[in-house]
Amino acid sequence: MPACRAYAIQTALAGGIGYSSRPMTTLTAELPRRDYRVISLIGVAHGSSHYYQLAFVTMLLIVRDSVGLSFGEIGMLGALFYAVSGIGQTGAGFAVDRFGARPILAGGLLALGLSLALIAAAHSFWAFAAIAVLGGAGNSVFHPADFAILNASVNPKKLGRAFSIHGLGGSLGWAAAPAMYFLDHTVGWVATALIGAVPGFILAALVFFNRTDLVDHRIKARAVAAAATEKPASIASVLLQAPILLCLGYFALLATNTVGIQQFAVPAWSNMFSVSENFAAICLMVFVVGSASGMLAGGYIADHFHQHERVAAIGLLTAAAFTIPVATQAVSPWLLPVVLFVAGFAGGTTGPSRDMIVRGITPPGASGKVFGFVYSGLDVGSFIAPLLFSRIMEAGHPAMMFWIATGLYVFNAGLVTLIRQASPKRIPAAAE
Repeated sequence: MPACRAYAIQTALAGGIGYSSRPMTTLTAELPRRDYRVISLIGVAHGSSHYYQLAFVTMLLIVRDSVGLSFGEIGMLGALFYAVSGIGQTGAGFAVDRFGARPILAGGLLALGLSLALIAAAHSFWAFAAIAVLGGAGNSVFHPADFAILNASVNPKKLGRAFSIHGLGGSLGWAAAPAMYFLDHTVGWVATALIGAVPGFILAALVFFNRTDLVDHRIKARAVAAAATEKPASIASVLLQAPILLCLGYFALLATNTVGIQQFAVPAWSNMFSVSENFAAICLMVFVVGSASGMLAGGYIADHFHQHERVAAIGLLTAAAFTIPVATQAVSPWLLPVVLFVAGFAGGTTGPSRDMIVRGITPPGASGKVFGFVYSGLDVGSFIAPLLFSRIMEAGHPAMMFWIATGLYVFNAGLVTLIRQASPKRIPAAAE
């Protein structure tokens, strides 16, 4: 590479992560702090996304008797939420690359907060369906916007940990949603919906007005494109590569597993282990906290152990092993939280390595498109999950949920290895 071209790329990339003409001692003090601010804000924003995903269905389960919803209708509404999110996510990725990630992310947060607030006034299936559409549209922006901001704003040497905090935020958001059962018992479901809407409004304002720390990833994309001599790849050639399509399938199966358990585990465990709804909700929170803890550990592993497919496969197989005692009901109710914590932890460790695999196959300037497209698989699986698992619940076979979960863990362990083998060799810094 000619020296002038190399210098142009290095200068552009440095500009994308916040370097300037200020003294180096000032920059070395400011950049780590800025990294932590960005990682924290995006992690909390991602947590709110997961919180609202699960809070929507949790609220439907809470109001089920009051408004006359069946498990089947709740499954349809949950599927509608994720169908809209999945259809919108690739489009949101293009919007991120066109308009910037920060305003798109703020709009998604605002839409999710509003969708939960509207539940307080809804009393029919069709009203809930309209809310599902609004919430799904808001949920569609997070992965393309979040990863575009993180890739552009954070020191590449910290990206594994940045991705782990991103995933940790999501897991903690899921962990927070079952608390709505307790809030409902205290203040009623109308107040619960209104209180639950507040975080989305606050975070939307924080993201929208935080121009200093949240770097616009398009700065990098334009600089790299200006310095490069090769013709830009077409959209089809970028998105229809074998490893990207395999990632799409991986995320679809992952979400089918995760969302199905999270949405229907509370009534399933109540039935299987003859425990109260509150105890089952605590078990779900323990499972999600275990996943969050594993995600945090997985960030350090991803930064120091670069065979990411092995980390993911080992974690998934371990999660499968600890799901079998749940499926067979071979564990006592009092040991159930322990088993669930370990299963959640093992699955959680795979998240940052999974995200690093996606980053490694992403061409320069295409973060929004690729992450939006690949992570729309989460919405595909999340669309399938409530339809599948609600049928299992209505048929009276709750244990079947966990046999399916075991099988999906094992299958995905093989699939993530195949993704890595099909991936082209790239320089890690190629993805913004």
